[in-house]
Amino acid sequence: MARAGYRCEYSHLPTRGQVATFPIDHILPRTAGGTSELDNLALACPHCNAHKWAAQDAADPETGENAPFFNPRHHAWDQHFEWSPDRTGELLGKTAIGRATVLGLRINDADMIQLRLFLAEVGVIQV
Repeated sequence: MARAGYRCEYSHLPTRGQVATFPIDHILPRTAGGTSELDNLALACPHCNAHKWAAQDAADPETGENAPFFNPRHHAWDQHFEWSPDRTGELLGKTAIGRATVLGLRINDADMIQLRLFLAEVGVIQV
């Protein structure tokens, strides 16, 4: 949890104030040969974990080509994601990897946006 900054390594949802425990995700799923070594583990919020499951990629909505999901052990979050400049609570993908991750993990589902806006309103996060 400390390595992840106490937040989901995909959506950056903080663990603070959450009712559910954040599971440990296998970046490369075990069904695809992923191991339980630290380099293949990421802290994920229940929402991202449930939508990622055994998937490894999704279509980039801009190009239609499949792109791998964001890998927090090999990619820099700020290079692939940014918060919407109009402060809508949406997470935007800056690259094919970011866009595929946002789409594939359904990071901008309405309930997740509402949660992020609420957490921003009470000062837990900035969006």
